[in-house]
Amino acid sequence: MSYPVLAQQYVLFRDSMSEGVAELPLRAESPLTELELQSLWFAGEFGSEFTTTCGKRVAVRDFGVWNHAAGPDFTGCAVQTEAGVLKGDIELDPDVRDWERHGHATNPAYEKVALHLYLEGPEARAFSRTAGNREVMQVRLTRDMLRDGARPQLLAEARLGRCATPLREMEPARVHSLLEAAAQYRLQRKSAKLQALVKLHGREQAVYQALSAAMGYRNNQRPFTILAQRLPVKKLGKLGALEREALLFGVSGFLESVRYEDTQPDTRAYLRELWSEWWKQREQYTNWLTEVQQPVWKIGGARPGNHPQRRLGALCAMLGKWKSVYAFLKDTKTWSREGFSEALLELEHDYWNGHYTLLANPATKPLALVGGTRVQEILANVCYPLLVPESGKLWADYLELPAMLDNQKVRRAALRLFGEHPEAGSYQKRLFHQQGLLQIYEDYCLEDDSACNECPFPEKLKGWQFGATVGR
Repeated sequence: MSYPVLAQQYVLFRDSMSEGVAELPLRAESPLTELELQSLWFAGEFGSEFTTTCGKRVAVRDFGVWNHAAGPDFTGCAVQTEAGVLKGDIELDPDVRDWERHGHATNPAYEKVALHLYLEGPEARAFSRTAGNREVMQVRLTRDMLRDGARPQLLAEARLGRCATPLREMEPARVHSLLEAAAQYRLQRKSAKLQALVKLHGREQAVYQALSAAMGYRNNQRPFTILAQRLPVKKLGKLGALEREALLFGVSGFLESVRYEDTQPDTRAYLRELWSEWWKQREQYTNWLTEVQQPVWKIGGARPGNHPQRRLGALCAMLGKWKSVYAFLKDTKTWSREGFSEALLELEHDYWNGHYTLLANPATKPLALVGGTRVQEILANVCYPLLVPESGKLWADYLELPAMLDNQKVRRAALRLFGEHPEAGSYQKRLFHQQGLLQIYEDYCLEDDSACNECPFPEKLKGWQFGATVGR
């Protein structure tokens, strides 16, 4: 069935399960750091239209630039108010009282702030005023505003679920179509997120930001997103290769964290090149080098080839070929799955093709910067969500993508839904199978607090009547 009909059917199927089901108590959520808040805001995850604490409607028309110097978090913004467009800056604090605590009220650098955003605050009203005694509009952000997929997720226990029995009894064609529908819905959600980013920052920056996040793999998507937000592609495109690479490694904090004397001779030569450019720019970015403003890089548990330093090297290589990489994603007319995949697989870097980290010994053999599995992830999470809504014919192309070789979340979802079912393998051959499994897992397994006992999914499965839409 063509795009997006199955996605709409999946929504109806999913929403029908909430009828008559008691609302579950909210789970405790991990606190968001100020840097995570800023990144989520700048990505538009909280939305763009709000009601101020005074009850007035406002809309952010331009999210501006993420400020790397002292002063408000975002500069050059535009806020639509009932009286007209207000141009100025935006400050985002975890707590409304931080405005006074941090001295913004007496700091002339905050005189142009048009909007003060915050997450927490006391019951009593706390005002935000500038040094000139002007009251600043306030908007309180809540986690409920975050779009699906932006909130931290928990993992459901990896065990056989009650749904395994009815799934085993369903005709394979119905199971395939259910997975396709869930995959189509999942792609729609990713597309909506990308299109919102395009609307906020333009297509090229949105693509760059999405590809950067993909380079971060699962553990470091947020730090890579922050780098892409702080150093937009238009800015980087105006720099030479060495200056661009030095800026990325400098702002990331990796140059500051490595002691020269702890490195190998070839790494020292590489670091000398980077520092020869970084020291010229470093003073402009000292605010981002403070502990509170540095992204938290997650290194533990990552495979050597997936170390964030090496992934950043791959991003630098991609930026060196940016025009040819981005050309495939400008619109559907220039799209070529083979051409795009080849462009990523052929990326090279004089240093990072032979090193895992800045402190490791040289590798014994050349290392690919981007492998086939990573390309599949990018196709699933960036390329097709961007392009399929612009040309529904590409949905058939998406259905032919082979499954990714290894994915822990998919294995967990497959175990929960199918267990040792003899047909389980046939439901994981294509990438859309895996994406459908993940969507069902997130919609039901992650939302269930009853150890499967009260989940409506098993009983509702008999209501899914669509047949398979493509050959398997």
